[in-house]
Amino acid sequence: RKQAAISLASFSSKKGHDRAIVEYKKRKDEKFQKNAVLLREYQRAMKSEGYVGGRGASRKRVDERTVADGDDEDDGGGRDGDAENEELAERHPRKKRRKADPLHYAKKEAELRQAEKLEMESQKKADEKTEGQKQKSRKVRARKLMKRTRRGQPVMKNVIGDMLSKIKSDM
Repeated sequence: RKQAAISLASFSSKKGHDRAIVEYKKRKDEKFQKNAVLLREYQRAMKSEGYVGGRGASRKRVDERTVADGDDEDDGGGRDGDAENEELAERHPRKKRRKADPLHYAKKEAELRQAEKLEMESQKKADEKTEGQKQKSRKVRARKLMKRTRRGQPVMKNVIGDMLSKIKSDM
């Protein structure tokens, strides 16, 4: 069964829809008023500092005295404007602000990890080297102790030498 079409007036005056539009307009107006108050405060502060508060989208800080002098002597010479800008720059030196590096701590941690990694690698190489030397000496010792005479007896020279080296290492 088909539903009857509703009129545009009844559609637009739905309670929820109507209330949402009213609240949206109210929020927008409050934001506009807040911005207007802030702009008025800004212009008042700029005027007290001796600058002309910008109008509209251009809110550049221009010194009133410089603007007044520039209007009187506007004869098309670009040099005067440059001199005034230099003079203005001398009166109000601008320091270039260095931005904080957002990755500073991450970089430090990465450097520390890199240093630890290099340290671990060097330690590992040294351990491997000493382990290799120990294994080599063990093989030599075992070979000496396994040597036998023709009759199957251990070679006493090697056994006694091994005992002496043990005694020396214990001292």
